[in-house]
Amino acid sequence: MAFGAIPPPHVTDWFQPVYDATFQFGGVCWTLCYILIAREGLKTKSYGMPLLALANNFAWEMVYALYVVDEPFEKTAMAIWMVIDTPIIYSTILHGAFEWNHAPAVRKGLTHIFIALLATCAAAHWAWQDWWIGMAVATGQKPDLTQMAYWAVSMCQLLVSTMSLAMLLVRQHTGGVSWTIWLLRFLGTGIGLNFNYWWAWYTWPEAHGYFMSPPAIFIWGLTTVCDIVYGFVFWNVKSTERDLPDGRKVAGFHHQIVKPKNLG
Repeated sequence: MAFGAIPPPHVTDWFQPVYDATFQFGGVCWTLCYILIAREGLKTKSYGMPLLALANNFAWEMVYALYVVDEPFEKTAMAIWMVIDTPIIYSTILHGAFEWNHAPAVRKGLTHIFIALLATCAAAHWAWQDWWIGMAVATGQKPDLTQMAYWAVSMCQLLVSTMSLAMLLVRQHTGGVSWTIWLLRFLGTGIGLNFNYWWAWYTWPEAHGYFMSPPAIFIWGLTTVCDIVYGFVFWNVKSTERDLPDGRKVAGFHHQIVKPKNLG
């Protein structure tokens, strides 16, 4: 969507090469990340991406690959991510119930819940792009698809970063994820999204001022903090979890009910 943009003369000639390279680097990182999430999920009989984040990512890829994106590289990348997401979804549906033993309603209705989340997220992404493009057309302007994509992708990353940290804290085990997955996710977001748009803002600020707007700073700031904290929490959880004979991972502690002493 930003490929082929013609910047004004005052913008450095390095604008497009750096923009393209960082975007492609992020795409490679996230592609490898998806592959490893699928592999780890099947290996540990769990899933590595939170339900809402997975549904939202797949919905975003589906809407943009099939309807919005027109640049071949981006369309191809999103189509590949959709294909790679399939085994992640399969592992989630197949093994996800084990992670919800504490919530019987979710455990029994996991498939239907995921389908409902996917439909809701797809409708939200379609509504967002339709409104954005429609507003531009109504005012006689060319839609800024780069900015539209930024807000959509940023919300995807916000859900992935915050909910992945929350899932790790609640589970207290690393089923479905690994150090490599965390590193690829961290680099993919940090370089392929945040640095990518920071470079666009730094070299062409009048066209990318939204990157330094208060809501954008909040989003990329929070995702960065969550991704860094995730590494420390992962290390702590990894040191206490237990591996079961079937390959599953479980928390290394057990809650015990402490009975009050008989004061009589």
